[in-house]
Amino acid sequence: MSNFTDLSRDIRHQRSLQWLAIAMMVAFLSLWLIRVTGHLSWIAWVSFVLFVSVCLTYGHAFLVVTQDVINNKAGVSFQFLCGFFIFNTLLFILSLVSPFGMFLNLFILLLGAVTWVIGGRKRLSHVDDSYAELPSLLCIFVSGVAATLWCSDSQAPLLIQGKTAIYQTWQDTFIHVREISAFAQAHGIGTLYDIKLSGVPAQIYHFASYLSPAALAALTGTPAIDIYSSFQLPFGIFLTGLAAFSLIAPIWGGWPALAATAAVLLLPDAYQQGFANRYLSYNFLAQVNLGMLYGIACIAIAWIFILEGSRRGKVVALLIGYVFLAICLFYKAHIFVANAFLLLIYPCLFFPTIKPIWRFLTGLGFIGIFVSVVDFSQTMARVPVIRLDGSGIGWYVVQLLGDFDNGVLKNFFTQIFKHEQHSKPVEGLYVAAMLLLSTLGLWLVATPVVIAAGRTKTTVEILLFPLLIMLNYLVMSIGLALDTRGVGTPDELLNRPLVWTYFAVVAWVAGGLYFFLMGNRLPQSPIARTSLLVLLCLALTGPWIFSKNLQTFPARQGKESYEAFNSVPLCLVRAAQYIRDNSRADAIMQDSENDARFIVTALSQRQLFAGQSSFGGYSKEHQKRLDDLLAFKGLRQAEDLQSFAAFHTISWYLLHPDTAVSWPTPILSKPMFDCDGFRVYHFEK
Repeated sequence: MSNFTDLSRDIRHQRSLQWLAIAMMVAFLSLWLIRVTGHLSWIAWVSFVLFVSVCLTYGHAFLVVTQDVINNKAGVSFQFLCGFFIFNTLLFILSLVSPFGMFLNLFILLLGAVTWVIGGRKRLSHVDDSYAELPSLLCIFVSGVAATLWCSDSQAPLLIQGKTAIYQTWQDTFIHVREISAFAQAHGIGTLYDIKLSGVPAQIYHFASYLSPAALAALTGTPAIDIYSSFQLPFGIFLTGLAAFSLIAPIWGGWPALAATAAVLLLPDAYQQGFANRYLSYNFLAQVNLGMLYGIACIAIAWIFILEGSRRGKVVALLIGYVFLAICLFYKAHIFVANAFLLLIYPCLFFPTIKPIWRFLTGLGFIGIFVSVVDFSQTMARVPVIRLDGSGIGWYVVQLLGDFDNGVLKNFFTQIFKHEQHSKPVEGLYVAAMLLLSTLGLWLVATPVVIAAGRTKTTVEILLFPLLIMLNYLVMSIGLALDTRGVGTPDELLNRPLVWTYFAVVAWVAGGLYFFLMGNRLPQSPIARTSLLVLLCLALTGPWIFSKNLQTFPARQGKESYEAFNSVPLCLVRAAQYIRDNSRADAIMQDSENDARFIVTALSQRQLFAGQSSFGGYSKEHQKRLDDLLAFKGLRQAEDLQSFAAFHTISWYLLHPDTAVSWPTPILSKPMFDCDGFRVYHFEK
């Protein structure tokens, strides 16, 4: 009878935690939407409640199924984190294989959650979150506040200066926005097209972070540009807070994990500490490549299972970790590549009760698998060059020197690399120092301090974790070749691993520092608790101070301000909105200047017939379409215009004031929309 009473009390307690977590997360989601749009509809509020509840339900199911493999010492934060990636990944898969569309796909996943709640009620008490209940809830609060503060630019009202609209985000925003609307409108992979070429199948790679934003866009009717600012970006930051907490809680406990969350989300990164290179800035790169945020959060789950499996000798935990490694490929391929080898080899180094010879042979086997997979990937045109020959570092160093802000560090490293002669080993040491200092800043100094403090109190697989992460980062940055296939920028695989390195090292150092100073508890004395609260309040000023102009790049010409690189004619914005509000979701549109920045396709939420951008590379079909569009401008007969539009299924055409066309006056003088020379024409099918 006593056990039954304890069980009932535990179930009621867990339910109260769930409701409190739901209330906090829904409150933040609602706040972000209000900041961007100025209002909150009841449909949006209900959508947020369902989204959070379904993620928690899938997370609960996952933790029940894996309870014999891992103990949940991160509470509701870990539950939601796992649940989100299970729900969102399933939604991504359904969006590719299901012809039913977003609403029915969501209904299928909702039905799965309801089925678990009804059928899994007797197993609710088996999830162990008693280790971190209060710090886990505080993690949700701190993560929500930090995300709100960091998004002060992107969530500010659209800046209007005369006839110009200024979007206070990086230029890639419009790509994210278009992909959100594309997935919201999709009915299977056959309806997903290249962003710049209608009818050409999309190259599906790390697109999974668009699915939950797309779902909320479809459910609430909110424009994709607003969903980007009110959900995709802040929610990604929010997830990294939960990920930092979930990664550190099994190692040192809930309170050190909360310190890890605060350090990752609130404290200034290396650039903001004064190390002067924006291109090595965690907060900058994570926001302008916001898929990084989702990739970091996903790979953190993989590491949680790999570390637990290596510590306890649980093979199943390792397998689950590798599943999440594979899932990470759908969120951010760069994070997958930056972790694949280390995750494969880690158990070979630290898995207990293995004889040295088997440890060695297993390691060789994993290395062979890794090399074979990389070699096979190089036969695919859409995979960047992955070759460890050290040929990219010279170009990369020159790039980094140009990206330093003017000052002492720029002068010092310019002198070292351009005006002095050193041996290769000495040059390598200078490169490593530049990369680590400009990536980690003062956290680099703190790392050996925490390692020294924990050398007799922490197991070796945990103690060496940050060192192996940094070593892996240096090997990639110094050792990899540049990408010559044009998949992305040439140095992406050299540069992007820094975001995971910063996240992992900062979370580990901050968590360890707290644990070795205070243990897994709050300070005991009132003075110490008050001091800790004051420090937290001071830390909250970090995002408030450094969020201004965060997605700009002062050292690069033309990227020093939003006005310089993300200004859009206001009438162009209104013309795109007119197309969005007056066309079918499957309509094809064309911009007379070929929409090189994807602004019109993003704001209209409609497929572009052909874009000027080289994003994703050129093809013969691409060039042919651009040539045809040039000829289209020179047509003089109304019948020819209608025939061209009908043949290419172009329904809407946005004509810029400066675009010269030879169209007949009866057509040219009767646009559907006209704003300061930006004219919209509709061609009936």
